[in-house]
Order: sequence, then structure tokens, then C-alpha cells
Amino acid sequence: MTKIRRTNFYVKKKFQSDFFIKFAMLLILEAVLFSALFIYVSKGTLTAAYHGADFTIQRTAEYFFADFIVVILIVGAAVGFAGIFVFMYLSHRIGGALYRFERTLLEAKKGNLSQRIRLRKTDELMEVKNSLNSLLETLDGDVSHIKKEICSGIDALNKARGFDDMVIVRETLRNIKASLARYKTTK
Repeated sequence: MTKIRRTNFYVKKKFQSDFFIKFAMLLILEAVLFSALFIYVSKGTLTAAYHGADFTIQRTAEYFFADFIVVILIVGAAVGFAGIFVFMYLSHRIGGALYRFERTLLEAKKGNLSQRIRLRKTDELMEVKNSLNSLLETLDGDVSHIKKEICSGIDALNKARGFDDMVIVRETLRNIKASLARYKTTK
């Protein structure tokens, strides 16, 4: 079995871009909520500190504001860069799987039921892949069986000379109808 190796990290660009934007928005929201919570908790409190030989007393939020902003920016940047790589990796594992689903289902829509979805072991959505492959295998087998029955019916019809031969054709058509009866359709 050949190993599938992707070289294009933007398989589903819209999905991956939306995924990253939502992650960035979540980081910004977290920073805003953390800042608001700190200001709320420190409201009405004072902080006393020495700066060299100088002793200062300030509101806690004002005293820590500059340091707090620096910490949020550094942590936000570090988490943001780490998040870019983690979410690029995760979105690629999902986006790549979705790309393969689309391609295989488009082939099935065109009539190629021999296609199967192949994913890497590290890709997500393996259960969906297994279900879709099972569906494709079932359809492939059923359509193959119906094709054989139709060919058998056509052969019997071409050779028909009497009543016994028509019984064979009728039986073949009943088998085809039975094979198709398990499928519920809109028409």
C-alpha cells in the first residue's frame, strides 16, 4: 500500500481560513475577558510597592496595567503562533478528509462505484470514511448483481422460443425487482 503524503497544506482553503479566524477571535475574546476580570477583581484595591528607594501606593489596576498588557501580548503571541501550527495541522487533518470525501462522492455520482475513500491513519473522520466506504461497497455489489441479472435476462429473451423460456425471463425480472426493492426512492 502506498503512503498518501500531502504537500499542499491548504486543501480546503475556506474551511481552514474560517477555522483559523475563529481561533484568533477566541484568543482575542479570552484576552479581553481576562483583562476585564482582572480590572473587576482589583477594583477598589490598592497596591503598595517600592521602586528602588521610592515607595508608591496606587490603585492595583493602574499599577499593574503596563505589565499586564506586556504579559497579555507576549502570552497571546506565543499561544497564537503555537495555535497557528496546531490548528493548521488539525484543520488539515479534517480538511484533507473532507476533500477526499468530495472527490470520491463526485466519482460515485458519475457512476464509478469502484472508488473507495482512502485517508491517512492520522486523518480525522475515520468512522465517516468507513461508513461511506461500506455504502459504496454495498452499492457496487448490488449494481453488479443487477447488471448480471439484466444480462442474463437479455440472453434468455434473445434465446426465447417458447413458454419455458419466457418463464426464465420473468424469473430474471423478478430477481431484478427483488434486488431493487430494498432501496427506498423518491420516485
